[in-house]
Amino acid sequence: MMKQIMVIVKKDLRETLRTRAFYFSIATVLFFMVMLGSVVRVQINASIERGLTPAEVIPVIQPLMGTIVFTLSLLVMMLFCLYISAYTLTMEKIKHSLESLLCTPLSLRQIWLGKSLAVFLPSAILGLLFAFAAIAGINQLFIAPQIGQFVPPGAAPLVATLVAAPLIIFFLVTLLIALQLIITNIRWINIAFMGLIFGVGFGLSPFVRLGSASWNIVFISLAVAAILALVTMYLSRLVTKERIVLSSKG
Repeated sequence: MMKQIMVIVKKDLRETLRTRAFYFSIATVLFFMVMLGSVVRVQINASIERGLTPAEVIPVIQPLMGTIVFTLSLLVMMLFCLYISAYTLTMEKIKHSLESLLCTPLSLRQIWLGKSLAVFLPSAILGLLFAFAAIAGINQLFIAPQIGQFVPPGAAPLVATLVAAPLIIFFLVTLLIALQLIITNIRWINIAFMGLIFGVGFGLSPFVRLGSASWNIVFISLAVAAILALVTMYLSRLVTKERIVLSSKG
């Protein structure tokens, strides 16, 4: 089963890597990382100006580093989901090539999972890669020269980044792919996706600012992932060949 699914994943990934939007999104993330580095530098300078010693600056900076690693990973994953999904299933519907995929021996669940993984895997990998690269770069360029040591994120944001954020993105992607399979109007798909992003962001925003001082971010993130999973399971009943074909003809 996985071998058949990976055929879809590899095909979609090859198409994604050929698009300009994919590389534009990378440039956008790099710019955002530089801006975050500037925020940390300002915070360090303000702490030193208040007369804090390097040892006293660390408890001030560590919650900020935790917020950066979690927020950046989630934002980058969502950004790449938006770009990649626009050049996989959406383009297939525009070109009316989705019907040929339905004629293969693959089941609907295999097609759904394959399309979802083609969006999720690069988004999750790049999100984690950029988030931890940002932490390393900020430490190397702004923190170590003034404090003299590496300041890692706290345990809570690390768990949220490595476990909860990928779960949120996975179920968000499966939900998005399901909507793309059954909705005809691409505009409504984009509106639904933006609504999901703002919904997730609104639900997490009160807890992200707590940084490494609280494990609430982990529990809330897992709760958001569970809600998305339940919505996806409910929506899966609507994903039928008839609906997919009709949505492609629209």
